Amino acid sequence: MSTFSFGGLASGMDTASIVRQLVALRRQPIMRLESKIDVYKRTKSAYSDLETKVKNLMSMAQDLDTPQEYSSLAVTSGNEGVLTATAGYQAQQGSYDIIVNTLAEAQKDRTQGYDSLMADVGTGTMTILVNGNPTDISLAAGASSLADLRFAINESGAGVTATILHDGSETGGYYLVVSAEQTGTDAAFSIDTSGLSGGTSPAFITTQTAVNASLEIDGLTVTSQTNSVAGAIEGVTLELTGTDATEFNLNVGVDPEALKEKVQSFVDAYNELFSYVELQRGEEATLRGDSNIRSITSRIQRIMTTSLSGGDITMFAQVGVKQIEDGLLSFDENVFTTAVAEDYTGVRNLFVSSGTHEGTVYLLGEALDDMTDSIDGMFKFSQEALDDRIENAEDSITRYERIVSSYEARITAQFTAMERLIANIQNQGNALSGFTYTQIG
Repeated sequence: MSTFSFGGLASGMDTASIVRQLVALRRQPIMRLESKIDVYKRTKSAYSDLETKVKNLMSMAQDLDTPQEYSSLAVTSGNEGVLTATAGYQAQQGSYDIIVNTLAEAQKDRTQGYDSLMADVGTGTMTILVNGNPTDISLAAGASSLADLRFAINESGAGVTATILHDGSETGGYYLVVSAEQTGTDAAFSIDTSGLSGGTSPAFITTQTAVNASLEIDGLTVTSQTNSVAGAIEGVTLELTGTDATEFNLNVGVDPEALKEKVQSFVDAYNELFSYVELQRGEEATLRGDSNIRSITSRIQRIMTTSLSGGDITMFAQVGVKQIEDGLLSFDENVFTTAVAEDYTGVRNLFVSSGTHEGTVYLLGEALDDMTDSIDGMFKFSQEALDDRIENAEDSITRYERIVSSYEARITAQFTAMERLIANIQNQGNALSGFTYTQIG
């Protein structure tokens, strides 16, 4: 049922405006709550940006906090036409004399020539033996051509592949070639065709014998089933591409450029975080005076400025990483490069955890990981607290909206009743004024 309002027609007052103003007064607590929600949401957003920068710094720290990740070693080959190499996280600095004698080869066998792809090779079973493991290849009547045999071999999973070569001859020009899928003697195979009958049984000859790679490292002979040799030099993978009886040098050493890039990335992430912190100290900043931001920065700076015990290098300033204004870091690459060249281990120990030793960057990474923990980190608690405040404020707004709505309906009804009453009085007055008084006698 709709409510009829006279809107001041009888009284001459703007009752609709009066109602709006009275309701607006009652809505002030709602407006204050909406303002708080806006602040809470802006704070959540600022915390999210801060957490992203903290996590980025943590990622950069964790890329440097183990000897393997920090190492940044490069391998230089004295004969890249014969051998190239890469250093993994277990590699150590060193120099080696290399001779590459043989490359690993995969065995290949070839049949006699056939007149066509459809030449019949017989029905029955052919057996392929790879490293002691037999695989039977069965051919049935109507599916026993040279092409059928190729298909059956490739579908068998025997560890070999088959293809057909054609030398262009009109007769006897089609050859079946079977190749080991892997190089080296462990992948060598033999083929028994005695189980085939009724056609021209393939007679295989070996055109490429299975060969292992062979090289000498500082006079020690090393063999490998493949031309990718891992483990001969700890942490280094050798890729053999040719042979040469002439000795050449392989050097595993620090890659100063790669290492500087890692440290620069760490410094950049650190400065990005502290630049944001400085921005949040401004007069209009969302997190101005926030206790969490003070806790984060003080903890980070305390770790970065604490001197390590033991060794000649105990502070970052010694390797070109220095604190400057606004909590930022500067990075002098020349000082760092010199320090690495003079004391690689000492510089490394500023960063890494190894055994009982805990470097500064490792400790920083642990602290940042603690802050950003998804279960009980400070960001998790802060965001949950803000979510609770937003939810409580929204619940309060819902309650206030009901109260205000009820209030608006009540006063609207009261003003409407007043207008009706005034209108009735006015109508009665108008009626009375319509009577004519006549005196008798």
